[in-house]
Amino acid sequence: MKKLLMGVLLLLPSTIAFAEPKDLPEKNSPQVFQSQKPVTCTSDPYDKVKQNFLQSHGEVGLMRYMGDVGTGIEIIGNVDTGTITILEFIPSSKVTCFISMGKRLEINSNIFQKANKGIPTKFIY
Repeated sequence: MKKLLMGVLLLLPSTIAFAEPKDLPEKNSPQVFQSQKPVTCTSDPYDKVKQNFLQSHGEVGLMRYMGDVGTGIEIIGNVDTGTITILEFIPSSKVTCFISMGKRLEINSNIFQKANKGIPTKFIY
């Protein structure tokens, strides 16, 4: 068994590829890549999802926007407890996904000095 292990260990260095310095990215250069993560989604109506978060966590809409791919993104949270959820509504399949949920919500109060009053924030779908 020891001889087999030693033979394998001797072969390992021959299978390692070494990159030359010109092949390595610069330490300060940004790396852009795609990543996948498990995301939970529901077919419940979007308004029902928001109502459930209001009842269970006291979370209300803080910010909404339309994503580049035509999905609706909404950040809901509870400023008293600090819970926060990021939802994404996908109109083509009428599915709502929970992108992120967390705690320790902080809001930059400086944004309210610049915000225009009365901007409609209802999704049209």
